[in-house]
Amino acid sequence: MKTGSGTAPKKGRRMTAVFFILSGLIAATWASRIPDIQKKMELGNAAWGTVLFVSPAGLVCGLLVASWMTAHYGIKKILLASTIISSLLLVLAGFSNEQLQLMIVLFLMGFTRTILNISANTLSIEVQQQFAKPIISTFHGLWSLACFIAASVGTGMIVLNILPRYHFLAIALVCIMVSLLFFRSDIGKQQIKKERKPFFVKPDRYLFFLGMIAFCGMITENAMFDWSVNYFEQVVQPEKGLVTIGYTCFIISMTIGRLTGDRMISMFGPIKLLMGCGLLISTGLILSSLIPHLFIAALGFIIVGLGDSVIVPIVYALAGKTNKMPAGYAISAVTMIGYSGFLTGPLLIGSLSDILGMQWAFMFISIFGLIIFFLARKVREFKELN
Repeated sequence: MKTGSGTAPKKGRRMTAVFFILSGLIAATWASRIPDIQKKMELGNAAWGTVLFVSPAGLVCGLLVASWMTAHYGIKKILLASTIISSLLLVLAGFSNEQLQLMIVLFLMGFTRTILNISANTLSIEVQQQFAKPIISTFHGLWSLACFIAASVGTGMIVLNILPRYHFLAIALVCIMVSLLFFRSDIGKQQIKKERKPFFVKPDRYLFFLGMIAFCGMITENAMFDWSVNYFEQVVQPEKGLVTIGYTCFIISMTIGRLTGDRMISMFGPIKLLMGCGLLISTGLILSSLIPHLFIAALGFIIVGLGDSVIVPIVYALAGKTNKMPAGYAISAVTMIGYSGFLTGPLLIGSLSDILGMQWAFMFISIFGLIIFFLARKVREFKELN
């Protein structure tokens, strides 16, 4: 394995890091203004859950072509194109005035976001091969750091009463310019073979277990991204300038967890760490649901962020090491199962919020943290038998 002492590996690492940051900026910029968009559309929680459903539907549909596109056209070309298109779609989301119009844009955002995520994660595995030390969790940490920055900017925009459309336009312009500035087509250049490449490869039992862990992790992550601001606004009810504090606390703790994730994996091992993450997610959600006061709820969201932080990096790293299929297809197979959590989350939380209240909806999803704990034990048993 290479040590990463040359210039090319460093440039490849820098480029990969930049596109992870841009992906986080785009995703969190949208999430930070969700309550404003919901109010603009004058929709209840159940109806809004239906609107949010189309985004993960687009995520899943994008998986049907993401691995094929990266294999056929090359990772870096798809990475640049998907980043630019995602930025433009963010602008369209801000200028959407009707429910159907917004749902179409969100579906396309989800579709493009999948292609961006798969290409970025596949490139990260390619770059990782040039370094002796683990670096993949750090990329995800930078993604979370970008989310924190976007959430902070979103809070400022809310306080200043700047409309989402102008907020989104500014962020999109920044993302497009930075992506063009840091794009390097000569870094880690792949040989694109001309043989027929399938759109999707069926996961084996091992990848299925990893996918189910991703499924549970993504349901809770979806709750934090799409509903945390709503939760604080409707349940905790702080001052207007503090409605994003739960989301911000979650992003900060997730960022810290991911930036230190490689070290934690070395200390405890990936399986034990997954088990601990599941317990942290359940603990944080139960705490914030039972005691929905500002500081306690924020503490609960911090715990959830720590629990959610390294689930996806660990799952992707374990999937990328399989020798049964190329890394891009293994990640797509695991992500296909995981993104079902993004599909399920908006409808589940929206419906439960209307029936039981948002407080008990968050209590319910704490169950998925416990499921992660038991699924991680299954993965360990499978690895021991094989």
